[in-house]
Amino acid sequence: MKKQQILAVLFLSGVWGLSEALIGGWMYSAGMRQAPAIILTVAAMGVMAIAKRYAPAAGSAIIVAALAMLYKFLNQPFFACHLLAILLLGVSFEIVYAAAKGRGKPIIGLLATYAGFAVFATMMTVLGYNNWTWSKAMNYVGVSGSIAAAFSAAAVPLADLLAQRLQDQPTRRLAIPNWAVLSAASAGAWAFAVVRGLMVI
Repeated sequence: MKKQQILAVLFLSGVWGLSEALIGGWMYSAGMRQAPAIILTVAAMGVMAIAKRYAPAAGSAIIVAALAMLYKFLNQPFFACHLLAILLLGVSFEIVYAAAKGRGKPIIGLLATYAGFAVFATMMTVLGYNNWTWSKAMNYVGVSGSIAAAFSAAAVPLADLLAQRLQDQPTRRLAIPNWAVLSAASAGAWAFAVVRGLMVI
């Protein structure tokens, strides 16, 4: 990856990680059940769509997901299922994106979301994690997964369009300040994660 692509990956993984740590953490502490999986998944799909614009190399979505997983690990109590869900979304997006060759963004969002939910629910049920049953898995995929997939079908093309517009700016005068801001934001986000992680230890 080029320097700007690496920076984009670090920034976007930080955005995803912050959403998991702050928004997700607040929703889980408030006792919400289905909402966190839906909202965080849609946000993740948008982040990965942008990542593919700035870092189109194979595996970039998985790298972003893995770093977001690390970010959440540093900032939240350890829940293996949450970390697994993040990684599976990255893998699902990467596979579907590659199969579609980057075309059909709504379909990519739809199928990647369903795949992530289905594989996660199957693994949780087979492993017997936290009293998961097949009926719970079907409800998780059929209800939460369907809602998340519908919103992801809109979020992926919209996020891709946003990234394209930012890339196609007619002037380069804003290029250096933009990357400087991204560098500072990335450093700040990850510094926050590390410091907060050290405070928990």
